[in-house]
Amino acid sequence: MKSIQNSRSTILLFAAFFFFACTKKAATPTPPAPEVEENIAFSINPDPGGSVAAASTESYPFKINITSKVSTMGVKIELTTRKDADGVVVDSKSLESTSSVVDVSVGTLSPGLLYNVTVLVTSKKTSSNSSSKLFKLARK
Repeated sequence: MKSIQNSRSTILLFAAFFFFACTKKAATPTPPAPEVEENIAFSINPDPGGSVAAASTESYPFKINITSKVSTMGVKIELTTRKDADGVVVDSKSLESTSSVVDVSVGTLSPGLLYNVTVLVTSKKTSSNSSSKLFKLARK
């Protein structure tokens, strides 16, 4: 009787082992791939192109049109205006936006002087994702 009982125990043990060995684990869901951010791209309106932009007053208003997709965290925009002759900074601004069109202006412009305006747009999500433009500006 003990040998039949041992045989049944052994068979049950093997059956349990076989059952657990053959059961598949539930598939672990694959995490979503991280969102790849577009490279920052923007234009300036009015676009001075290769010519010198003209300001009729102490400040020069313009728009920054971000043509790449703006992340939900937004962008940081840095504006720096320097005298062309000696590189002295006369105006510097830093602002943040989640909009694709941003109204900005540079100021402290003196008549008859030529300036270099640098616009740097950087993603707040990925600090290495940035783009810059430089244009010349003169006050009449």
